[in-house]
Amino acid sequence: MPSLPARNHAHFPVARRRLLGLGVGAVAAAATGAAAGSPAAGSPGRGRFESSGFALLGDTQIDVDIPDRTERVRWVYEQIAAANPPVVCHVGDIVEHGSVAEYDAYLSTIPATLRSRIRHVPGNHDWRWDSTAGERYGSLFGPSRYSFDFAGMHFVALDPSHLLQEPGGFGEPGIRWLKRDLDRVAPGVPIVLFCHFPFGGDNYYVSDQERLLAEFDRYNVRAVFAGHVHAEQVQRFNGVTQLAVDDTRGTPIYYWVERTAEPDGPVLRVSAVQRGADGNAQSRPVLDIPLAGPRMAAEQRPRAISLAPAGAALGVSVRLSRHAQPASVQAQLYPQHTYGLKDAGQWQEMSADAVGRRFTGALDIATLPPGEHRMTVRVTDPDGAWYEQTRTFALPDTGRRLRWRKQLGAPVQAGLAARDNLLVAATTDGTVIGARPAGRGLNECWRTRIGPVHGRPAFSPDGETVYLPSDDHRLYALDPATGRPRFSYDAGAPVLGSPLVTTVAGRTLVVFAAGATRQAIDAHTGAVVWAVTGQGMFAGRAASEGTRVYAGAGDGNVYAHDAHTGTVLWSFSTNARTTAYSRLIYGPWADTLEILPNGLVLVSTVADAFALDPATGQPRWSVTGSYIYAPKLLLDDGDVVMFDDGKRTAARVDPATGQARWTASLGARPVSTGAAIHRDVAWTPTTTGLLIALDLTTGSVRTRLQLTTAAYCYSPPVVIGDMLIVGDQDGRLHGIDVG
Repeated sequence: MPSLPARNHAHFPVARRRLLGLGVGAVAAAATGAAAGSPAAGSPGRGRFESSGFALLGDTQIDVDIPDRTERVRWVYEQIAAANPPVVCHVGDIVEHGSVAEYDAYLSTIPATLRSRIRHVPGNHDWRWDSTAGERYGSLFGPSRYSFDFAGMHFVALDPSHLLQEPGGFGEPGIRWLKRDLDRVAPGVPIVLFCHFPFGGDNYYVSDQERLLAEFDRYNVRAVFAGHVHAEQVQRFNGVTQLAVDDTRGTPIYYWVERTAEPDGPVLRVSAVQRGADGNAQSRPVLDIPLAGPRMAAEQRPRAISLAPAGAALGVSVRLSRHAQPASVQAQLYPQHTYGLKDAGQWQEMSADAVGRRFTGALDIATLPPGEHRMTVRVTDPDGAWYEQTRTFALPDTGRRLRWRKQLGAPVQAGLAARDNLLVAATTDGTVIGARPAGRGLNECWRTRIGPVHGRPAFSPDGETVYLPSDDHRLYALDPATGRPRFSYDAGAPVLGSPLVTTVAGRTLVVFAAGATRQAIDAHTGAVVWAVTGQGMFAGRAASEGTRVYAGAGDGNVYAHDAHTGTVLWSFSTNARTTAYSRLIYGPWADTLEILPNGLVLVSTVADAFALDPATGQPRWSVTGSYIYAPKLLLDDGDVVMFDDGKRTAARVDPATGQARWTASLGARPVSTGAAIHRDVAWTPTTTGLLIALDLTTGSVRTRLQLTTAAYCYSPPVVIGDMLIVGDQDGRLHGIDVG
């Protein structure tokens, strides 16, 4: 069973959930089987609750090392309990990093009578770092995406999050799930979405948000409630009103949302309730959200958008309806390499024709590489609401490097390995294939199914076995020729990172982390050699020279283990932080450790990289930078190529001193991707889909190609012959000719 909670509540009977994550209307709907959006589904519970209002909050981020937060959240829930709403919606970042202690502290803040009414969605903090936290979330709150009916409205909880990563993406399967749900909603029923990440405008937290916005045209979506930005923010676009709530972690605040009848139709009246200086609750109005009548900015929707790339310019033509009365029509290139941030953009005003129905302009594309790209048109009405629409366009790949694509159906987050002209590719839904690349495609040799894979597979030294880590608590050993299992080992917790295959005293071992344990098993039989615990989670890959095993940990330390017994020989603290959460995020929790040619152990965090003495753990040199995520490249001459995610650079480094021989700008973040070498060129896919070829001698950029737009790339690439293979979060494999 996958470690992350199932995302459709049909998988969980009501008894299984113990009603912890359900509001009363949803409980009744689940029990009666009423159709979504029908009056019967929204009516139960009104004998107990007179109000048609509900409470809303987010970003509580409980941290047991910061007790003031717990006190603030407790005050908020006491106020909500006193108001006695039928439903409470929490828009995510419930706790700081998903530990048992944090969830226990969070639950302690909620009055017992209120617990069954709270509907949660996860944020990037709740399970990003550890899939055991995802299991914990599921056991407490149920699925991460679901829907329910209340007060004549249809509510949908959205979850675009990606394990191990901060931003998210829906993917086509996520949008299909949403469409199936909304297709069941009766005409005229207002739809309310709630999600941790806000969308549209200056929000760039979800890679494919245009897929969601496109569905606003088909369905009666009226409101979006979100969090994440730690500030109250109201935006009106594409016919919806979006409220990003202020964070409860910093301010004792929640929002009261009441369905109210007005002369022009029903509205959701939103007020903020906050603790004042005198300790009492104070309320202030925030906004009204219309639930009926014309949707804001609907008339401003473009009837046609034409794009014409020509040389250094992209010609843009926008045709509006005869009823449109725009205050402005603007266009911009989509900020493709803005990753999980706000971005005000670089909007250009378009010029109107004589009747004000067609608007034209040109965008500068001189610096764009060949490949796929996006642009956005925004039409703003006199009241400040706008309609935005994103379109794709392509610039010719004159070198015809991109030869083929193959869809695997789920994200390829790290699951690529290659040996003897065979590709093994694994996805986060557990699909695994063995295939051989051809000039125009991929010849699939076999296909099998295991648990979800988020780490890289690893081959045995003789190439006769490939080992795959899985969130289903197992390490799988497969025959790479057939895909048949040699054995599967129950590790007792999710195996999230990548396995290390190493030789110790003539015996081949597979070393990996499972939850808070470090384990070594016999590579041929799966028999346990040693297991140790107590260092916290680890989602990276260990290193070994045969005498010791070196691994990072979620407690901020690096540990050296006796390779024969697992006994801890020394530890090194990578940071001076003092809270459990800060030691985790500033530690080597996801690093791919390496043994340098001079024997030093290279380990990285988001702040520094250290070369440690293998016998003592003392640092020989260190460099500042965020080198933790992308695997390093060890070159034949002993140098190492390191990728600084924060500065968006790659550097060729002297392993004796840490000094860079050259540093190259990538222009985009290489989160987790690293590079693959082919004929003295490091082919580096960045997280936002830009492929860069770096000359290893000079650090100069030889070529660039934009592979993806709506899908992030996290998987390190592989090379087979003259074919580079890259995976993405849309489940696609890309075959690029690098010959």
